[in-house]
Amino acid sequence: MKSKWLFIFIGGFILAAVIMYYMGISMEIIMLLSGVAIIIIGIVTLKMEMTWRGDSDTAAAKVTGYCVYQSSGGSDGRVTMYTMEVEYTTNDGKKIHAREQSGRSGKKYAEGTDLKVRYSRKDPELFIVEGDNSRIYAMLGVIVMGIIIAALFGYLIKNGIQVEQ
Repeated sequence: MKSKWLFIFIGGFILAAVIMYYMGISMEIIMLLSGVAIIIIGIVTLKMEMTWRGDSDTAAAKVTGYCVYQSSGGSDGRVTMYTMEVEYTTNDGKKIHAREQSGRSGKKYAEGTDLKVRYSRKDPELFIVEGDNSRIYAMLGVIVMGIIIAALFGYLIKNGIQVEQ
């Protein structure tokens, strides 16, 4: 999913938080507003995901291989990453050879495995494996994290408890 507006919102909020801090607004209020902003980000991205899924189709696909590359991380500073490549035919007959949007530290499926994918009608090379709800769970986690942050700092404000700076 491509969304420059989400990044503009995040950048704008960070700038606003810095300005509020230098204006002398308490850290508790800034953190409460941060929790609310995180909730908004989670809801907006969840809505975007649901819209994407609603404007998609499914197709039978086959794992054709993996793009292998090195990424920073791990104990020695490098991790071997695998990005799955699949091939499928869209409902209008266009043959697509596409790569996942993100990689993993291990191969998810063996080459030659038959899968069902959900692809974007607007950009057929964007796909997810049908039934993979990990992005939805991540967005729900973001919303819950925002609720916890907002509730915690709302509680602190309500009870007059200050965070030492």
